[in-house]
Amino acid sequence: MRKRLYERISRVSQYIGNMKLQTKLVASYILIILIPIIVFSIYMFNDSYQSTIKDTIKSNQYMIEMEYSSMMNNIELMERTAQLMLSDDKVMEYVLVKQEMATEALMEFSRTVMPNLIRLQFNNPNIAHIRLYTDNDQVKEIWPIFLHESRIADKPWYDEVMQQNGVEIWEFDAEDKDVMRRASTDIDQNKAKISLLREIRSSPSGHVGIAQIDMYLEHFFPKAFSNVQDGQSQVLLLDRHSRFYYNKQHPFLADIPLDELRQSFQNHLADSGQSYFEIAFDGVPYICIYKKLDLLDTYLINVVSLQEPLNKIHATRNMLIVVSVMLIAILSLITYLTSRILFKRLRNLQNSMKRVRSGDFQVKIDVHGGGEVGEIAYHFKMLMKKINSLIADAVNKQAAAKEAELNALKNQIDSHFLYNTLENLKMLAEVEGQYAISDSLTSLGGMMRYNLQWTSNYVQLSGEIKHIRNYIAIMNIRYDDRISLQLYVPPVYMDQEILKMSLQPIIENAVQHGLQTTEHGEELPLVLSIKVHDMQNATIIEVMDNGKGISAERVHQVNQMIRMNDLDFRQVSRISQGTAYKGNGIGLRNVNQRVEMNYGPDYGIQVQSVEGQYTSVSIKLPKLLLEI
Repeated sequence: MRKRLYERISRVSQYIGNMKLQTKLVASYILIILIPIIVFSIYMFNDSYQSTIKDTIKSNQYMIEMEYSSMMNNIELMERTAQLMLSDDKVMEYVLVKQEMATEALMEFSRTVMPNLIRLQFNNPNIAHIRLYTDNDQVKEIWPIFLHESRIADKPWYDEVMQQNGVEIWEFDAEDKDVMRRASTDIDQNKAKISLLREIRSSPSGHVGIAQIDMYLEHFFPKAFSNVQDGQSQVLLLDRHSRFYYNKQHPFLADIPLDELRQSFQNHLADSGQSYFEIAFDGVPYICIYKKLDLLDTYLINVVSLQEPLNKIHATRNMLIVVSVMLIAILSLITYLTSRILFKRLRNLQNSMKRVRSGDFQVKIDVHGGGEVGEIAYHFKMLMKKINSLIADAVNKQAAAKEAELNALKNQIDSHFLYNTLENLKMLAEVEGQYAISDSLTSLGGMMRYNLQWTSNYVQLSGEIKHIRNYIAIMNIRYDDRISLQLYVPPVYMDQEILKMSLQPIIENAVQHGLQTTEHGEELPLVLSIKVHDMQNATIIEVMDNGKGISAERVHQVNQMIRMNDLDFRQVSRISQGTAYKGNGIGLRNVNQRVEMNYGPDYGIQVQSVEGQYTSVSIKLPKLLLEI
């Protein structure tokens, strides 16, 4: 997958690189204009959308608050009506009567009490019904207020009212059915209503009856059932039984599946604390703002369509796109014509270069004037003069080069001559009994063969150790056998791959800086050891000496100098030339650079030392076996 992506990017880069400069300029100019327009358009449309959402939420929340206030007033009205009815002592005396009332008393009650109750309803035109149901068999039904409780025993809310012990409950009903069950009635049964229901209890008698105050939803809930609608929103009421109540004559909700709306609303209540949520039906976005009526355990939900404001935003966007396209087209044409004039001299220069590429070095470059193109043309003319001059010089020098090559061949020293000469000197030393000289010549010859036979950068560890042995043998001639070498290299590591001549600079460094003498001038021996072991899939070659060591500060400085860049290293080297410590770590630095160059930055060397005790240089290499 990554390779395929890289290939596609390479093809696109190659295609762009092959485009003409004029085409690149026009394309760049278009992009310079197009990208800000796109970014600005995205920002503007997003900002417009968010502003539309905020304005819609704000305006409809205000409308919800107004509706909420109106409903609370209606609730207060219904509660006050129930309280006025039940606070009438004569009403309570009537429903608590112990025996059937005489005709005169009943007529007196109908003449004096009933008009007050009927007047209570007429004075509040939003009240649909005031009813009092009683289970007292001695009470006579007086329509439309006093009725027997048996007429509502089958109502779904009856048991719930009886369980509340006098606490009122609120119940919604989609129909206003006639409790008298008459064939014909003046009651509009298709009207939805809300009922305040409260059990009437008396201390000595217990249950007395049930009071019911009804109000049609078109009065209780005026916004939803209003005949004047804006066409882009509608208010619904969701009761505690998850039933919707709304004006079904309004076509706004005809295309909205109420079951999905109910489910989305319930999911939102479970997941969010915001008072609104967004939803879409058939690609049309809506925003729903809601408020809870705690007293009724009911939600007011205002469903608002965002189609119209979004259409305005889209119209603005389309207009901006058309204007932008026209502007880009005009500017592109102007840019193309202008660049064609500007690049005319550049095309002439390009044609001249093509003729030079075909072999015509005497071409006349017909480009004049100043500016960058004129300067390039001038330098190209000078270049052609220089090329013609160099061609002439090359012809003259070719013969001289051949002659110099022959002379160089004559002056070469044959490496075999050196080996044979050293071998003759070695045999002469043995004949004369100078065995130390003979061994030294043997070691020197081995070192020369190792140095001159450079067929590869990589050798086996065994070959590098053999070279080190020869080097120490020669150094012991100078230092009277004060240097000894100890190997702790298991046979399995002898075939380990190592860079040629990477151990010798470390050994040389140890010999140069490790040899020490006592206060009395006694020369102390120097013991060098080479240890090899594994560490995390890598091979560690440790070269240690028992010399005088270096300070911790100097160890830190050397490790830094080994890994710093060339510019910083030269600067630090110049500063440290005047210090007491003469070594600048260049040998160790060269080894580290070769290791990193061949194996990567995870490998290299590390110096450790304790002043007066030892110095250790560790080389970290990948675990590789070299077969020869």
